[in-house]
Amino acid sequence: MSKIERVFYINKKILEEGKVTTQQVAEKYEISTRQVMRDFDYLRDNLKAPIAYDHNQKGYIYTEHFSLLSNTNERMLVLNAIFRSLAESQGVMSVVTEMITQGIDSGVDQDYKALTDKIVFITPIQDWPDYSIFNKVCSAMKSSERMTMHYHNGQGEATVRHIEPLRLVNYSGRWYLLAFDLKHRELRIFHLSRIEDINAIVGDFFHSSFTEDQLNTFIHGGYGIFMGSESINVTFRIFGSAVHTVATQTWHKEQKVKHLQVEGKEVLEVTLPVANMQEILSKVLSFGSAARPVSPPSFVDAWKATVLKMQSLAEEL
Repeated sequence: MSKIERVFYINKKILEEGKVTTQQVAEKYEISTRQVMRDFDYLRDNLKAPIAYDHNQKGYIYTEHFSLLSNTNERMLVLNAIFRSLAESQGVMSVVTEMITQGIDSGVDQDYKALTDKIVFITPIQDWPDYSIFNKVCSAMKSSERMTMHYHNGQGEATVRHIEPLRLVNYSGRWYLLAFDLKHRELRIFHLSRIEDINAIVGDFFHSSFTEDQLNTFIHGGYGIFMGSESINVTFRIFGSAVHTVATQTWHKEQKVKHLQVEGKEVLEVTLPVANMQEILSKVLSFGSAARPVSPPSFVDAWKATVLKMQSLAEEL
């Protein structure tokens, strides 16, 4: 059995029974007491668990409140469902899928394992990458070599770019390449499916001028895939039955939500940071008349312009 399964068992025993003994762990997993002691050391040194031997209880206890993870079984079941769904849709070899699934299941209690096939994860969009391109990008990132890329943008315009590949990012089921564009001298996001061809410039090595924190800020700074280091807050309101839908959703980790009463009706006001207004504008428009922008003025104006254009098109039908 894996170390992680034993660690979860130790944690569960202490939380449920107040203590665990080396003999309990050794007998359950048929290992030596010396190995059990190494598991206790791992809990204390690597996971920062306040675990210690209590002479009165004749077992190991937590000296203060601690839990590896609340609802561990449920979280692991969800993780397994996500993996199986992605693996099946991509046609991953069953033996590989089974090995990884067993690894995830090792942290799940035996009586929960029967639920594995009863938890289903369905993603509406999966834009699987061209793995020959994916492989070239991975190789170039590993060797830190610049690349030449033949790319067409959303308008179908073909360009040739020289880039420094930095991250492969999956957002809402679609794959993107975050790279430093040498011509424009800035970070850019490229849709992987729009790359016609890409090759490493052999021997043209680079050292990224961006720190890990800078790249993470760029990726996670604002709502959507239109990323950037600078973001602004946008605010919009949700009305009607859509209130109950949006109230349970997290669009960004820094979003702020207010429940208001407007003209006697429940309204949800959402504020979140965005680096580019286009994607959040599309999202708000997808709610139709059940969503309206509040601020900033540029966001309100963009929404009005789009609605008026749609009205004009509707009148032509």
